[in-house]
Amino acid sequence: MGALASFTCGAHGAKGGMGLELAGPFPGSISIGYHDTSGTLHLLPLFEGSESSEAERYVEGPEGTQGKLHTLGDVTREYLWATDRISAPGVTFEIVSPFFAIPDPKQATPIELAFASCPVVQATVTFKNEGDEPIRGIFALGIDHRWSGLSDRTNGTLIGATSREEIGFATQNEEASCWMDFDPISAMNRKHSTPEFLLGPTAGLEIFVPGGEERTLEITLGFFKAGNATFNRSMSYYYTQHFTNLSQVLEYGIAAREEYLELAHERDEELVAAKLNDEQKFLIAHATRSYYGSTQWLWDGSESVWVVNEGEYLMMNTFDLTVDMLFFEMRFNPWTVRNELEQFASRYSFYDEVFDPQDPNTLYPGGISFTHDMGVMNHWSPTGRSSYEVGGLDRACFSHMTCEQLTNWVLCAGVYLSQTHDDEFLRRYRQTLIECFASLQNRDHPDPEKRDGIMSFESSRTQGGGEITTYDSLDHSLGQSRRNIYLGGKMWASYVVLEKLFELSELNKLSSRAHDAAKRAAETLTAGYDPKLGYIPAVLEGENTSAIIPAIEALVYPHVMGFEEVTSDDGPYGEYIKTLKKHLKHVIDSGICLYEDGGWKLSSSADNSWMSKINLCQFVAREVLGFDFGEGQFQADQAHARWEREGSKLSACSDQFRSGVAHGSLYYPRIVTNILWMNE
Repeated sequence: MGALASFTCGAHGAKGGMGLELAGPFPGSISIGYHDTSGTLHLLPLFEGSESSEAERYVEGPEGTQGKLHTLGDVTREYLWATDRISAPGVTFEIVSPFFAIPDPKQATPIELAFASCPVVQATVTFKNEGDEPIRGIFALGIDHRWSGLSDRTNGTLIGATSREEIGFATQNEEASCWMDFDPISAMNRKHSTPEFLLGPTAGLEIFVPGGEERTLEITLGFFKAGNATFNRSMSYYYTQHFTNLSQVLEYGIAAREEYLELAHERDEELVAAKLNDEQKFLIAHATRSYYGSTQWLWDGSESVWVVNEGEYLMMNTFDLTVDMLFFEMRFNPWTVRNELEQFASRYSFYDEVFDPQDPNTLYPGGISFTHDMGVMNHWSPTGRSSYEVGGLDRACFSHMTCEQLTNWVLCAGVYLSQTHDDEFLRRYRQTLIECFASLQNRDHPDPEKRDGIMSFESSRTQGGGEITTYDSLDHSLGQSRRNIYLGGKMWASYVVLEKLFELSELNKLSSRAHDAAKRAAETLTAGYDPKLGYIPAVLEGENTSAIIPAIEALVYPHVMGFEEVTSDDGPYGEYIKTLKKHLKHVIDSGICLYEDGGWKLSSSADNSWMSKINLCQFVAREVLGFDFGEGQFQADQAHARWEREGSKLSACSDQFRSGVAHGSLYYPRIVTNILWMNE
């Protein structure tokens, strides 16, 4: 957690391994299995070239010895929330990625913070020798650099290897020994008598297993990056406040192993007990790993800084992801939400002007908003700028997302405050909320008499162009911000949130005005319903006829804040809620927003669907709007899980799919929106 570090494996015949600050799986080799007395090396299929069609192949070692390599079959996998168990006859490989509530650094003790920040993954390999002859069990990693042994540096207390003092593995099993060589075949059939052959890029552990017996290797995988971790604003990883090198990390990880395993077991049991089907549980487990693998817990010299990187793109704290990962962070680490909001307010806010797209040369007061992100690949962007957004584009990728990011700050703040009751935060940011309200209204229309609750005016930052939404690579149905019913829903929800927060702050006139703005937005969106189409078209201008599922998305915010009356048929926005129900029923029942496999298609006019948004909208449909999709629900879950297992099998958890095949947003954190399912 917070180390931007990963150990990725699982796809048959693929590369993998340990890596820091990566945009995808480490391109190395993983060798786990056993060597028998005939010279055959039996390995789990976790290395390139190990598909079942290559069940047996011969590899000539660099010393001229020939060894036989056999890929183990009959592989099974148990994929729990924190435990990943891969088994084949004679070998079980278990990876434990413990996660738990990270204590608030402003309140926690150094002991608690060291435990939470220690960058380790726990692994166990169990070898069961059912034959009469002895075997040698192995665990090995091949990399593109070289290895150093641990024994000399730790006075023999640790057995294992490290590379560049950044990654390493260790055990305290005295029966194990460490080796280095060109590859596992060479190591197992070596003629020389030096186990740690330093020329080799592969390092491993081996253990002797007599006939009819079982042996276990308990292994801790550790990561470490010393010194400066980011640029333009110097920060280090938070764990360097508690550990000075990789050996210390490994020693601590081994010492605390049982406590980590116990916490992981608690998470596993929690998901097992959830009233969800197996496909949903898989999606939650998969998403959680990808989220934590994207996180950075940094130290700026005086306080903690929390960053979630945008998967393969490595953009830092992308705001339209923050608002979706909000529900997961609030469940486990609410302080990270506060931290992100504070960063946006202090360094990544700005003031702009707005214009009517029919008259781009006339500018009107706009107001405060926030950037799309805070930087990319450890490079912080200048104050008030993102790495992504550029001017001069009209509703195309890389244009500005000014209005959407404005709603995101309001919605995140509202959910945070409703669940933490952080009065001090509300006092500090009361003026920011007031400015957000004014800015939202100006993006509707600068003239109060012409406002209808949703966005009509563009940001001057587009330099005459047009704004986009988080669905940046989609067509106008979701990509365009102006008059879009998806963003219109988020503006409605923002006004609902502001009404409640102003009421808490005893700003009664503003609360009343926010209520009026929410009513206008709801009425505009309700009036957009086209009975001939059977739904609200995605964009309320021109001749748009696209149907979108995310029209319902924004209902999640008042729901999780406990404002049940707001999302009720009988509440103040009852007609809007009933209209959204008609909208969703039609686009699902008619199949125009479904793929042939039953998966959800976010837009009828674009072949792009984001898993995170599907998960979020499923929750809203079931829990907020009360839909029961019957068999169609499980069919959709099967499809979505298949998209991840097959359509994205080489890219870990992915977000953006075209017809069930990962197209972008690989190795992504945002899919943790599905944590909401645990509340159903």
